[in-house]
Amino acid sequence: MDTARKLKINCKPLDDLLGGGLEGGIITEFYGEAGSGKTNICIQATRECVLNGIGKVAYVDTESVSMERFIQICKGSYNKILSNTIFFKPSSFLEQEKIILGLPKVKNIGLVVVDTINMFYRIMIEDDEEGANRSLVRQLTSLQLLARKQNLYVIITSQVYTTENGDFRPFAGRGIEHMAKTIVKLERVGEGRRKAVIMKHRSQPEGREAVFCITKNGLE
Repeated sequence: MDTARKLKINCKPLDDLLGGGLEGGIITEFYGEAGSGKTNICIQATRECVLNGIGKVAYVDTESVSMERFIQICKGSYNKILSNTIFFKPSSFLEQEKIILGLPKVKNIGLVVVDTINMFYRIMIEDDEEGANRSLVRQLTSLQLLARKQNLYVIITSQVYTTENGDFRPFAGRGIEHMAKTIVKLERVGEGRRKAVIMKHRSQPEGREAVFCITKNGLE
């Protein structure tokens, strides 16, 4: 894969915001409340990765992605995209870790998606905070090394909590902030409209924002 090549999401406001698309060789995080567009971005990036011949997609699904939504976004290319997408469905945070640590053995991958990285973390931290934090670090380190060594695109999404001042932040945010080179916050701004805000990026200014729409056919 060309080191300078960007993976376009094929949503002009988002692609422009990201300086042309997703950057390879790094972890990109999208975080936001339920319904903010995280999974839609993952599905559309999956579609673009396969249709542009970049490679297969390893999709670690903790949120039970809707196949109906997959069909809507992928349309007539659904079967091709599905046959080039490897779904992993962990049932615990440690199982998720095992899957992620095993991804280097999977061949011909162009994109890794983890949607969401911290759902099972929230459950495990209640009983074993130290173990959950260690596992998260191992998972993020493995994803970072995989992205760098194979120059893959890596998308992780994060569930959030509300802060005292009414803002929202991702669970386990500090650990993720250290590893992810691009971080985008997603917000609802109206019916079908979402705002994406750059929180961290290597070439785009922090605070830069764009508004995009979630439609029946995907992101526009």
